[in-house]
Amino acid sequence: MATPPVNAALLLIDIQLGFDHPTHWGRQRSTPSFEANVAKLLDVFRSTPGAHVVHVYHKSIFSNSPLHPSKPGVDFMPYATPQGSEPVFSKTTNSPFIETDLEALLRSYNLDLLVICGLMTAHCVCTTVRAASNLKIIDHNYGIPSGLLEENRSQKGQIVLVSDATATFEVSYGGNLYDAETVHAVHLSTMEDEFCDVHTTDEVIARLKAAENK
Repeated sequence: MATPPVNAALLLIDIQLGFDHPTHWGRQRSTPSFEANVAKLLDVFRSTPGAHVVHVYHKSIFSNSPLHPSKPGVDFMPYATPQGSEPVFSKTTNSPFIETDLEALLRSYNLDLLVICGLMTAHCVCTTVRAASNLKIIDHNYGIPSGLLEENRSQKGQIVLVSDATATFEVSYGGNLYDAETVHAVHLSTMEDEFCDVHTTDEVIARLKAAENK
């Protein structure tokens, strides 16, 4: 990965207690290192000068959802609880750009790098990535045909979906059950290059550290 300025933001999606429900979302979740990697990203972004941390959480309109405002599951996971003046946005749809001023805030940062992680890969996380890319929150070259990519790749910003700080659950379709890791991998593959880059937590941290030490 190239070393850009530190002009970066970490956008955390729906890291809420309700996703620990034993059966509501499915019995199997992907990404065993999810919690530890989210905590690592937060530590580094919070200690990096010029970097931003932004939180999004879901307030379900359905009373039986663990994320309904009447239930304790709507609260943030302890390791991902907002601190200080970190901006927090609530939503009731898969996209955090629909009902909020998130787009305006991110544009005001004039970012070179937007890092996205959270829950769930197959739903709100991928919706957020697609929307951020389509809205051109960052000037990027995703979706350019491969033959034209190299000549258009320089001097552009990046949206990074963090593969091991994002998780999802198993799904059933057409009488078949698809395990959580397969669902996770398929969604990452549909995002990469078309809407974003896909990198690991360690790769993102290395990039921030390199930029900070320039």
